Amino acid sequence: MTHTQAMTTWLQERLPKFLDDLRALVNVDCGTSNKAGVDVVGRLFRDRLRAAGFELTEFPLAEYGDCCLATLRGTGQARILLVGHLDTVYPDGVAAERPMRIEGRRILGPGGSDMKAGLLAGLYAVRALQHVGLRDFGRIDFFVNTEEEVGSPASQPLYRPVAMQADAALVLESARASGDIVSARKGGAVYRFTVLGHQAHAGVEPEKGANAIVELTRCIQELTALNGLHPGTTVNVGVIGGGTRSNVVPDLAWAEVDARFSTVEAGQVLDRAIRQVAMPPQVPGTRIEVSGGVEKGPMEKTAATAYLVDLARDVAGQLGFTFQDVQTGGMSDGNHIGELGVPTLDGLGPIGGEDHSPNEYLELDSIVPRTALLAGLIAAIAAHRDPLSAISKSRGNL
Repeated sequence: MTHTQAMTTWLQERLPKFLDDLRALVNVDCGTSNKAGVDVVGRLFRDRLRAAGFELTEFPLAEYGDCCLATLRGTGQARILLVGHLDTVYPDGVAAERPMRIEGRRILGPGGSDMKAGLLAGLYAVRALQHVGLRDFGRIDFFVNTEEEVGSPASQPLYRPVAMQADAALVLESARASGDIVSARKGGAVYRFTVLGHQAHAGVEPEKGANAIVELTRCIQELTALNGLHPGTTVNVGVIGGGTRSNVVPDLAWAEVDARFSTVEAGQVLDRAIRQVAMPPQVPGTRIEVSGGVEKGPMEKTAATAYLVDLARDVAGQLGFTFQDVQTGGMSDGNHIGELGVPTLDGLGPIGGEDHSPNEYLELDSIVPRTALLAGLIAAIAAHRDPLSAISKSRGNL
């Protein structure tokens, strides 16, 4: 029996335990702002990491749940970073209203796909490696954060130094509903356009006013026209506001804008184009203020990333399935890590879909093969650390 077969058998035997662990993590309210709830699931997961032999370094946070770095040392050279988050987007009460349940071959429950199953896949993958005696990695660092759903503002500075030392990073968000993994993510920016004008009576003396809403409308049209400026570039005006009454020329209007881009260069060009929309205003007497900017750079597909994809495909072939690697417009901790130049793959958890909705689901039959894929990929990275490192140093993009 090969190591891959032995790990798959071991994981299949422990699937009931995996589901018990998943239920324990899912059935607790742990929205990002619920520090107490996030800390509850954090303690549950840390207990399981300790039991697997990880050394823990805890990072208490005042506003968010406490983060944790778990380290497992091996006998080789490769440093591999696993990353996952504990928080969800759901408000308090949802866990009690919709606790984890299995319907057919799907597991339903808030945060099961995004991303409690991914966290457990990381843990069980390492335990599968331990079961077959594979320890030829240098160290596995498993960073568990608590506020990814709001952009990882507190945890990103904590895991950045660890990521910079890694030969490869594996982000444990769920695989796409198609089964695809993620080799690239768009970067993202958020802007606020604020238009200041002058109030006036709309019926008596409108000529004395400067209509902020009319000027904002012009901005919205020009912002929308920036879609497709580069391949993959999107600009969405998602929230607007302004004015007080219909018979008052409005002196204030504003809009919140989301922008996504595939490369660093495209992001720089898009940022300049968005800011140029405000210069100059077209409605006399108005003034435009633009705030915000790039929040996460893109996780670009590099030659080193492609090498990781090839390693993962080899493992998947041994397990009897295939997948594609894709770019997605959604962002994750993979953006922060990828922009450091660290070879990064994402979407390495079990298959799931409809995240952030009442219909969020996890494919039951994907848990064992995707966890085995993750375990096999860790072993493959350890075995191919030198060629991966050489390709990574070349800094080549695809």
